[in-house]
Amino acid sequence: MSAARSARDIVSAHYANAGAGNMEAAFADLSPTITWIESAGSAYAGTFEGLPAVFENIFGRINEEWEGFGAIPSSIIADETTGTVAVVANYVGTYRATGKPQNVRVVHVWTVVDGSIVAFEQIVDSALQNLSMS
Repeated sequence: MSAARSARDIVSAHYANAGAGNMEAAFADLSPTITWIESAGSAYAGTFEGLPAVFENIFGRINEEWEGFGAIPSSIIADETTGTVAVVANYVGTYRATGKPQNVRVVHVWTVVDGSIVAFEQIVDSALQNLSMS
């Protein structure tokens, strides 16, 4: 019998799989009832409940609007007692409508419960990100 994966391992796997283009595996640990919060001021701002809303309002748009979009982690800090994982990363990619690239620092805060990601919050300088979109 294998040991349960840590919250850090679950979130790390999300970034590794997304970076490798394996989106099915990247989303495998997201709860169907996830709460997803995007920073105020961004083009994607809002709170989205459940995977269908997240896919429609976030990932569907990103796929259409960005070329080479990614979040490249530089630090991952985990509190296994609470299941909270903070990731410091950089958003990369080129906004298709403007042809402008981004390289924007971001923090993602994840909550993992019983091996499933149940919450996500993005903290980003939306003004900096919006520069590539205008």
